[in-house]
Amino acid sequence: MGFLSRVKATMRENESIQAMNAMPPEERPVLVYAEDDYTWNQLEGYLVVLMDTYDRPVVYVTSDPNDPRFADHNPKMSVFCVRETIPKFLPTVDSPVFVTTMPDLDSFHVKRPQDSTCVYVFHSLNSTHASYRLGAFDAYDVFLCVGPYQKAELAARFEAIGKQDYELRDVGYYKLDRIAATFETYEKRSPDETTVVIAPSWSPENLLATVGADLVGSISGAGYRTVVRPHPAFFESIYPEGRDIVAGLERRFADDPKVVFETTITSEDSFYEADVMVSDWSGAGFEYALGTRRPVLFVDVPRKVMNDSWEDIAITPFEDRIRTEVGSVIPTAAAGDAAAAVGDLLEDPAAFRDQIDAVREREIFNFGHAAEAGAAVINELIEDRTAPRP
Repeated sequence: MGFLSRVKATMRENESIQAMNAMPPEERPVLVYAEDDYTWNQLEGYLVVLMDTYDRPVVYVTSDPNDPRFADHNPKMSVFCVRETIPKFLPTVDSPVFVTTMPDLDSFHVKRPQDSTCVYVFHSLNSTHASYRLGAFDAYDVFLCVGPYQKAELAARFEAIGKQDYELRDVGYYKLDRIAATFETYEKRSPDETTVVIAPSWSPENLLATVGADLVGSISGAGYRTVVRPHPAFFESIYPEGRDIVAGLERRFADDPKVVFETTITSEDSFYEADVMVSDWSGAGFEYALGTRRPVLFVDVPRKVMNDSWEDIAITPFEDRIRTEVGSVIPTAAAGDAAAAVGDLLEDPAAFRDQIDAVREREIFNFGHAAEAGAAVINELIEDRTAPRP
């Protein structure tokens, strides 16, 4: 974005901020911040219930000027775009409740709203220590926890730093519920083909970067329809190598009719089409397994570690513990033989369904009802913050 474009964008954002500040307090009891349009996939259920069941208006602030919410949203939701001025805007938010899926408030240049109860909504099933930066959650007040493991991890972290004013609420994971509900009624478009979807993380040593060609070649060479679905970060500045990695694979398999590349995640159809997923340390593998009750083949590339001291919390991360319960793991060196491992996973689908059901029951709060649980927490917080004081 050029200088003049940035100036114009800032002017528009300032007008939006003024419009928000001019709203009566009762019209903005909760302000939600979304980093991009994908964030809606995580928040939709909670906000819909909050608006429809509790009759609460929502101010939705997105940093994506093309967010579809501008064209289509609940009448109770006001939508604004703030991107360039987010570091200046967020600390000034004075809605009673602030909700976001963005970690690291107060860690860098973006500070938390000082006058709001800050609610963190998890955007992944992964544990809170190895996959996130040290201190990523220290500035929040209330957490909509996915399962018991996140409560234990956060409690251990906060005890270590002496944080006392926080709430860990049993909510679950709305996105998982949505995947499961959609899958139940989904009609497969390629019912005569066995489909394998490859969904990596975006860490520097993710499976596409390390063994992408061998992996795709093995699976498509065995006759499986092979969908390569890179993480969105492959096409963003956060992972500058990503585009070239995908482009190289597209050239390599341009003449292979069995290989399909999905370079956006606006649709989740490949989740529902796939009989098996291949992943690494991405949270997508666990969403797929627990949402569709189908297995995942994990390629054991080096894990994405955002916190070098994660082992100080002596709790084995969720993503380590359940890989062999929802699928199988192969070493990186075996990627060229991945098709054989996929074949093994396809031999007894019922056994994996039973195992996955057990994991879901044990690890996830309120499966199928996370939206209601999360909305109830947010509504309770609004009531607490807006109730008349004696």
